Amino acid sequence: MQFIDYAASIVERVFRELFRHLKICYLLFFTLATYHFTSIQVSAVEVPTDQSKGILADILNSERNSPEPTEPLTEPLLEIVTELPDSELMIPFFELIYAVTPSEGEMLKEVYVNVNGEYDRHLYQRAIGEPKVMERTFGEARLFLSADEQASRFELVAVDSSNKRTYYPIEQSFWLSENPEPPLPTIADISILDRYEGKIAFVHNRLHLQYNDEILTGINEQNGETSLDQLLDELSYYDMALIAGPDKNERVTIQLKQTPYRELNRFFRDLETFTSGIVTDGEIEEMTLAEADQLPKTAAPIDRSVEFKRHMLKIGWVPGLFFRRYQDNVVGFKLHEETIFLNPESFPETYLSKKLINEKIDEAVAAIDGIRLEENRLSYPYVQIAVGGNTPRNLVKKGQQLLTNYPEVFSKGYVIIRGRQNIYGYGTTDEYKRRWRVMSTFEERNYPIWAIINPNGTVSSLTSMGWHGVTVSMALVIGFGSIGFIVFIFELFACQRAERRKRNRQSGKN
Repeated sequence: MQFIDYAASIVERVFRELFRHLKICYLLFFTLATYHFTSIQVSAVEVPTDQSKGILADILNSERNSPEPTEPLTEPLLEIVTELPDSELMIPFFELIYAVTPSEGEMLKEVYVNVNGEYDRHLYQRAIGEPKVMERTFGEARLFLSADEQASRFELVAVDSSNKRTYYPIEQSFWLSENPEPPLPTIADISILDRYEGKIAFVHNRLHLQYNDEILTGINEQNGETSLDQLLDELSYYDMALIAGPDKNERVTIQLKQTPYRELNRFFRDLETFTSGIVTDGEIEEMTLAEADQLPKTAAPIDRSVEFKRHMLKIGWVPGLFFRRYQDNVVGFKLHEETIFLNPESFPETYLSKKLINEKIDEAVAAIDGIRLEENRLSYPYVQIAVGGNTPRNLVKKGQQLLTNYPEVFSKGYVIIRGRQNIYGYGTTDEYKRRWRVMSTFEERNYPIWAIINPNGTVSSLTSMGWHGVTVSMALVIGFGSIGFIVFIFELFACQRAERRKRNRQSGKN
């Protein structure tokens, strides 16, 4: 009996000593947890729940350029809802957005285009199992000039389930300029490169490419695509745009986002490698500093780079997540996806749609002095907005402000938490990989995690975020605090047991 009491007293002393060392960590942990769950970090904002039909749909419906039908339709109705370009084009196609409404009680079956009186291609064709289109719906169209005739005339045709057809002839004709040239760059398009022989200026958002003229007019027998189709597909991977050509020398000019000189060179290799020989060479537009000074002066260039740098990484109290590593200058958003556009799975397909969406985003984010960021990749329906250095609390506030004031544009907001990982991938193989952007080692090791902004002002949740972005010091506090809590529970039970034994011994003596 004495031995058991002696052993129990040793255990009690051990836990008591342990508790003395861990109680500070436990008290700190308990204080943080209490503050986390009871304090109001960000005022709860009631975010509207009504769903937008999409940014472009809302714009086009509000700016309808034809009266609504007053009687039930007996045949499909076709409308062109965007302005047409001039007849002389700098690229072999132009783009438009159209609206189509099937006959009363019928569903849309197909929309196709005729060029110079002959069928060219389908813009929409309903497949079995696809949703039925029975009301006014929008569609994108990229209309290609005829390769056989100098001028091209276009006609849109809509067919519904009653097999009734509506023809919409475009009155003006279109042709490719004899000398297609891109617009003259401005000072805002110029960057300076410091070389060993001196400084030069270059256009940082443009490339000139050389076509392989032997296969320029060829058609892929497997899928019926022309070499132009294949080039456009490859450019869409990087969200680049064709802005001029091909000219008499089979050269084309493409537009891309602001890009460093070394990355422009890498895109040459990418396009040569992945276009099956369609692109054979490329050139960066360079000029002297004196020539650059003669270019048209415009507003100062806007830095839209998404590159993540060291000064953007901060540690702060993220509402709902304790202390985390986060990016202090960016709020992320998800756009309302277009629900009444044909072919929504491939939206947006045209440069026109992307331009209209970006204009609406720029208009909205001006309310928080934000800047829409962009890179050479298609990120729809997500967008990053630069807002300067902020605490997590202010990032949440700015996100909630846009979600509240522009519910037709933004559906969700995000704070970007930065996790840690070991570098891998690019340096582990000699295989040449196609990628949107070559990131620095720092950026690769601090990967982004988009943490959703909740309606009550918190960010994501502890269960979904886990340990991502937790600092080492915070992890130690949580770890030792948890141990301290366990020790505290053991100490509490041990003291209670010792007290009961003491009372039992005293009652036995009596």
